[in-house]
Amino acid sequence: MNREIFLSPRFRTVVRNYPKPVRAEIGQAIDRLFAALGQPHQHAGLGLRKLVKNYFEIRVGLELRLVFRVEPDAVIFAFAGTHDEVRRFLKGL
Repeated sequence: MNREIFLSPRFRTVVRNYPKPVRAEIGQAIDRLFAALGQPHQHAGLGLRKLVKNYFEIRVGLELRLVFRVEPDAVIFAFAGTHDEVRRFLKGL
């Protein structure tokens, strides 16, 4: 499965506000997701969860979630935030 990963402008803006160590963790989580795509048994350690439609989230630590949607040829990261912030983001879809 050959998919590209894109970071939406909104995702980039939100992530820029996190401290550098957290941004590094976000990058590592994205790398782990990319490596696990198409290999369902590797998804368990990512904290992967389906949200709505074709939107999913992965966890970064206890507080932070990364929201992305899956397209046929791409994974597009749309938002990053806490559980409550993600709920508000999903309401706006």
